[in-house]
Amino acid sequence: MKILHVSDTHIGYSAYHKIAENGINQREMDVYNSFKQFIDYAIKSNPDLIIHSGDLFDSVRPSNRALSQALNELLRISEAEIPMIIISGNHETPKLRETGSVFRIFEHLRNIYPIYKGKLEEIEIGDAFIHAIPHCYSNDELKKNIEMAKPKDGHINIEVMHVGIIGIKEFSYTRGDFNEQIIPSGNLSQEFDYIALGHYHRATNVTENAYYAGSTEHFSFKEAGEKKGFYEIEIGNSLKTNFIELKVREMIDMGYINCQNLSPEEIEKEIVKTLQENDIERKIVRIYLKKIDRSKLKGIVWDRIKRIASSTLHFEIGYEFFEIEQELKGKSRIGSLIEEWKEYIANVPVERNKKEIEELALKYLSQVSS
Repeated sequence: MKILHVSDTHIGYSAYHKIAENGINQREMDVYNSFKQFIDYAIKSNPDLIIHSGDLFDSVRPSNRALSQALNELLRISEAEIPMIIISGNHETPKLRETGSVFRIFEHLRNIYPIYKGKLEEIEIGDAFIHAIPHCYSNDELKKNIEMAKPKDGHINIEVMHVGIIGIKEFSYTRGDFNEQIIPSGNLSQEFDYIALGHYHRATNVTENAYYAGSTEHFSFKEAGEKKGFYEIEIGNSLKTNFIELKVREMIDMGYINCQNLSPEEIEKEIVKTLQENDIERKIVRIYLKKIDRSKLKGIVWDRIKRIASSTLHFEIGYEFFEIEQELKGKSRIGSLIEEWKEYIANVPVERNKKEIEELALKYLSQVSS
């Protein structure tokens, strides 16, 4: 049985300010293009089944254009009579059940199986029995659904989830996404022939039978330099996987320049040199300035840098400011972001969800600080 496993297409995503020739945000068009590439490959290769493991859309309420793009591509799959299962991920699942899901618009499409009701749904397609668990409304519900999924004798059993995994090194550096759900690696049962995972944006083999397909585009500099694509799976006497790479716009993180002992003029020259030594045409590029004084930053003349960087789709500079801690009156000092937040929230009269707000803020601040 041949299966295509794709994930995290984030249709409707847009970023930066560059506009394509048709007047639409260029990054939004890039995302549409990568999804179209996948659909083109699927129709040409004609698999027995397609699995999308979550975050088809970038938001709970995608724009009309994003809906139209997704619907047109899924209609092509429907007309090609290729069964396709799509589970909802954390990005497109509303926090309140009564809000309703955008996935309802796909229910009338033949061969398209949208799974979005916050509970396990099991579907038999040919020799395959698919145990699909969409994003759930709580971690307890997720755990119950995982426990309910039991392989069926005489079938190729495939489990589909959109979750983070505790216990894999790669995922530990990316936690903190909105509304995400996380499970221990022990919840990945070896009894399934294949486990199709979504949420983590790098294609990753987690266990012998469990794989993240990764995303089909770059969505942050954490993903700079990564290959983007999907898995082609063969399930017979054994499991065979082949990663199919998509042609996407390059995202390049050029590392950092240590500015501690450099003058503003020398920092400018280093930035220019780094840009000139690399092919940056129409790419997404970042340089990081490490240990830079605010006074030095103000002293940099940006005209030449901007001229050279204008050939990129997007160029940004990150900063790590080098400041000497000074004692203030009363031997007090300005604390870290986390310390300042704790002191602030302790004195704010929040009546509802104070603990939840505090924990969420601390998680984000910890991520920023690291």
